[in-house]
Amino acid sequence: MLKKIPSVNILVEQLSASFPEIKPDYLTQFIQYKIQQLRENPEKYGLDKKDKETFAEEFSTELIASFRQLLDGSLKPVINAGGIVLHTNLGRAPLPESVIQKIGQSARYTNLELNLKSGRRGQRNDHLSDLLRLISGAEDGLAVNNNAAAVMLMLNSLASRKEVILSRGEMVEIGGSFRLPEVMKISGCKLKEIGTTNKTHLRDYEEAISSKTGAILICHTSNYEIKGFTAKPQLDTLVELAHKNNIPVIYDLGSGSLERYSFGAAYPEPQVSEIIRAGVDLVSFSGDKLLGGPQAGLIAGRRKWVQKCAKNHFLRALRLDKVMTAALQETLIRHLYRKPALDSLEALNQSAEELKERSLRFIRLCTPEIQNQLTVAAVSGQVGSGAYPTLELPSYAIQVVSPKKNASRIARALRLGNPPVLGYIHNDIFHLDLRAVNQKEENQLVEALTAIL
Repeated sequence: MLKKIPSVNILVEQLSASFPEIKPDYLTQFIQYKIQQLRENPEKYGLDKKDKETFAEEFSTELIASFRQLLDGSLKPVINAGGIVLHTNLGRAPLPESVIQKIGQSARYTNLELNLKSGRRGQRNDHLSDLLRLISGAEDGLAVNNNAAAVMLMLNSLASRKEVILSRGEMVEIGGSFRLPEVMKISGCKLKEIGTTNKTHLRDYEEAISSKTGAILICHTSNYEIKGFTAKPQLDTLVELAHKNNIPVIYDLGSGSLERYSFGAAYPEPQVSEIIRAGVDLVSFSGDKLLGGPQAGLIAGRRKWVQKCAKNHFLRALRLDKVMTAALQETLIRHLYRKPALDSLEALNQSAEELKERSLRFIRLCTPEIQNQLTVAAVSGQVGSGAYPTLELPSYAIQVVSPKKNASRIARALRLGNPPVLGYIHNDIFHLDLRAVNQKEENQLVEALTAIL
């Protein structure tokens, strides 16, 4: 059966004819990899049901299509009509045009580590530290490539080979099965568990403090809430206890709220500046959640502790490159304005009535045949990425009911389109929520619906 597989040389000739600009060595490696897949699972390719000539022709055609797909790249822009603004699977916060422009400007040479005044080597964090001081009220700040990296850097810098006290009610697991106790272990710290899932008292911290204690860690449970019979000490009281014992307090904020947002007024998130004012020594938060920028982990706090993190050799492995530094700098600058003009915050702050009007206007852009398959219904959206986990955003969505396709087929057809469209199915009806869809994408979405309905 395996004798039906054409020789590598013949396949290389065929692919070279279709891709003359590609180096033959890479075509050969690609073909060998595909042949190995074929050998491991010949039934998948129908090798046992086809004659040699038919199989050779089909396999060659598939190789060409597969290599063309490889050259096109797998990372694609997606229209997010799923009602979750900070969608982790879609890359979280969409970057605004001003940030995208800064990314383009930084793509060639920049003064990333050059002091233009002195002509000497500079520090890449100098492009961010002043802005971090302003938005947080802290003495100093720096940034690394994500919040997990920030937590690891803080723990390793302040409490390596020492105990770190953490409430059992804050032992979080974030997406992808990454658990805080495991991050602590990798950081070189020893976890000191205290309290219970629902209640941890000040005396629990007091009793756990010893000569082995390196830090107290507080983790904001941004992706879940514990309600009912609960208790935890006030932050300023806990900070006072820690400092009385010369122990630093580290706060993993995660979602990174800078202000009181109107969409979450009923569910206030801790603010970075409030945590700093309470006396916390270091606080970390994400760049691509409520901040509305690129993936990054931001650290703010007392200068001596921030500088200790900055001098840690781990930082070399965790630092931002020029492109992300430029993107984060512009994001922080946006937050200085009364209206930050950040796409994610604008999407989150849209009212239900605004979304209802947008949905009705969208339907009017479609042809009469498509309009007959669309209705507008009241729904609920989400912030996403673990922020405001119990908050339901009042919204309206477009329901798509086709006489030819069920909800699953509509979802699949849109997901496999160009560009891919992500909606959601509820009660066996396919929905499109325009909250995170911009004007250009609305026009593309009309074309996508027209193509599949």
